[in-house]
Amino acid sequence: MIVPIYHYIFAWLNPLFYMVNRRFLCYNVRVQTNCTQKAVTETTMDTQNTQKELFHHIWNSSFIRIIIYALLCQFTMAITNTVLPLYVINGLGRSAADSGLLGTVFTFGSVGCRFFAGYISDRFGRRTTLILGAGIVGVSLLVMGFQTTLIMLLVFKVIQGVGHALNSTASNAVASEVLPRDKVGQGIGYYSLHSMVTNAIGPTVCLALMGVGAAALNGGQNYQLPMVVGGIMGLVAMVIGASMNYEKKALALDPSLKRKPNGIHISDFVERRALLPALMMFFTSFASGAAVYMIVFANEYQFGSVGIYYIINALVSVGLRFAIGSKLDAMRPRTVATIAIALNVLSYVLLGFTLTEWSFIASAFLMGAYQAMLTPTFNAMAMKLSPKSRAGAASSTYWLGFDGGMAIGMLFFGMVIDWGSYPAAFLFSAGYMLVFGIVAFFILRKVKPLRELENPEE
Repeated sequence: MIVPIYHYIFAWLNPLFYMVNRRFLCYNVRVQTNCTQKAVTETTMDTQNTQKELFHHIWNSSFIRIIIYALLCQFTMAITNTVLPLYVINGLGRSAADSGLLGTVFTFGSVGCRFFAGYISDRFGRRTTLILGAGIVGVSLLVMGFQTTLIMLLVFKVIQGVGHALNSTASNAVASEVLPRDKVGQGIGYYSLHSMVTNAIGPTVCLALMGVGAAALNGGQNYQLPMVVGGIMGLVAMVIGASMNYEKKALALDPSLKRKPNGIHISDFVERRALLPALMMFFTSFASGAAVYMIVFANEYQFGSVGIYYIINALVSVGLRFAIGSKLDAMRPRTVATIAIALNVLSYVLLGFTLTEWSFIASAFLMGAYQAMLTPTFNAMAMKLSPKSRAGAASSTYWLGFDGGMAIGMLFFGMVIDWGSYPAAFLFSAGYMLVFGIVAFFILRKVKPLRELENPEE
């Protein structure tokens, strides 16, 4: 019997097929095993990260409380920013530069304390710093409401600046810590709206309080009542700050929140990884020094809609942040800053060239959109670029930039108004922001979107 040749071929190839098939099966098993192990590892890591988080939703009770705390503290700022320029110019008969000097010494007190506020917050705890900061602000406003000389107002403005540095540094750090780690950018955006809301409500409420009492009935203004109300708000904020007791639980779940003790160094007071957003805020808040005189400007040109200006400003800021806040976090900070600065320039141009009530209201829309986009972006950058255990130092570094720019800007634009006019101050600010926007476009080119930023290790 003759065996076909293909039988021999298959007989030779069968062992080879068997070996290849066996190796292929083993490879598939190894791949599947590795994939399964990798998936299990990733799931375990995700579970561990989730378990490390004390807060799983943005609108948790601690986040709501810290927003209320910040609203009350910022409300005291809105009151003093409204009543004191009017009191100094109309009540004491001083110049716009003198009223700007009040803001400048306040900021010097704030900047001087900023260097220590972050260290105090990281070293002694957020709760202690919240109580101390709100208490100082509340007492200083109560005392300031009964001062009748510029020198005493200057003294207590410095003290108020110290309290403001403590409460704003600590509350900013708390806001970043009571948010889910994948929603810090979005949450900080919501938190940052507290200043815009108080800037809208504060002047209106303050002007209404100034019209209450015997002084108003005699044709004057009641400058004391708003200060007393602001002082009470500061004391209420102190009580809310005392209720923020999340730190021990958060530290037990995530030990990386604990600051590593290594002595006292300059890095304890300034967080180098937050310097870029801090510098950005320094230059932008300098231009905002012109906006501090918005109420006096509206009164001089007899615009009856100064209260509406701030309300529109806040509504646009809040509405825009809630509408597209998550989309802004997905964009590069360079893109967000470019759009925001363009809106800011257009707003100041409207105020400088078209001295009508309609242009005044239109600028409120533009300025509100600018504030909703730029300030939360730089704030979240500072907190996301820094280690979690250095949240206090990162917060103080960011606010150092803001306060420093505001101090110089208020003094500078006060002199511009005295030597020139309000439109000249607004147009100068527009030109300055245009140049800064071009520079910022190149400086921020390598910064990732907020959603992609991760807190580094200390």
